[in-house]
Amino acid sequence: MKTRLGILLLGLTALVFACAPQKAPAPSAEKPAVAHPELSEDEKLIACSECHKEATPEVYEEWFKSRHGLAMVKCFQCHGTFETFHEPTRETCRTCHSNAYDNCPKDKACWECHSPHFFKKHAE
Repeated sequence: MKTRLGILLLGLTALVFACAPQKAPAPSAEKPAVAHPELSEDEKLIACSECHKEATPEVYEEWFKSRHGLAMVKCFQCHGTFETFHEPTRETCRTCHSNAYDNCPKDKACWECHSPHFFKKHAE
């Protein structure tokens, strides 16, 4: 049963990536400030939010209540998968927000004006 679920999750993940409008940006050389615990192959198939609602509840709540959370934009769509985790770039945001991207200052990262995870119109 676990194997079938793993195969199904893997297939769904592959389908999402195959339907993505643009190629994901290359992972940055920077690593997260805190090392992530080792995960089994099966655990790597679980959505980030499943663990992070307990591990980092404040970040989970920010995302869950944000426009991205309401639209079901998942962590991997901006940050990559467990193996390719990276901080988003302006190009990452452009994948979905091309109109806004073209009208924003080119010398700033999107999150300098728009609060990360809250995604309010402008940072306070």
